[in-house]
Parts: sequence; C-alpha cells; structure tokens
Amino acid sequence: MKLILIFSFLFGSVFMIKEQAFLSSDKMMYEQALELSKVNNKLIMLKLTADNCKYCVKMDNEVFTDNEVNAFVSENFIPVTINVDKEEIPLEINQTITPTFVFINQEGKVVSKLPGSWNKKDFMDLLRNRI
Repeated sequence: MKLILIFSFLFGSVFMIKEQAFLSSDKMMYEQALELSKVNNKLIMLKLTADNCKYCVKMDNEVFTDNEVNAFVSENFIPVTINVDKEEIPLEINQTITPTFVFINQEGKVVSKLPGSWNKKDFMDLLRNRI
C-alpha cells in the first residue's frame, strides 16, 4: 500500500512538472524535486528570481515563453523556481544576482551555477552543456 501511495505521488508530480517548465516553490517543493531527481536521474534546475528583477521578467517574457525552451527544460531537468525575496534558498546557496540558475544532482550537491539573463540561443547552448 505504501508503494502505491509513493508511486502515485511521484507519478502525479511528474505530470505536474511537465505542465509548466518552472513551478513556484517552497522548501517542500525542493524536497519533492530532489525525490523526482533520484527517480528520473535528472538534475534539479533551480531558478532563483526576485520580485523587482527586470532581468528575470525579461527572461520570463523572451525565453521561457518559448515552447522549445520549456520542452527542453522539462525533458532534461526537474525545474523549480524560488523567489529569493519570499523563500529560503535550499542548501545555503550563495546567490548574488538574479536570475541565477543552480543545477543540483540527485545527492543534493550543487554541480554548477549559471548567473544572469540570457537570450534564447545562448541559454539553450548553456543548458545543453549541463546535460
């Protein structure tokens, strides 16, 4: 019975994440993403954003509205958004600018960071180098 509940939770979470490239997050969502990362053998891609970040808005409007970008992110990563103005950043990650994209492996270790705002082509190239 426990196995069925765990499978249902993970299976439902995969579909929830597939629906939208980046989900708003809190500590619980990061923990769920870590579990999904282990099951799916994918890196977690934390998008660290802030309320008054014009570069975050620029990427949201110019990069994350693109279907190719969203499909690539959903296929290759477990995406999670953390608003640094409202939420605690997991793993005591030091963040100096927004947006910053942090890639975390299945063991919960940061494997790379990608600070800054990018255009679609450059961002896709940088993402491809992380898989």
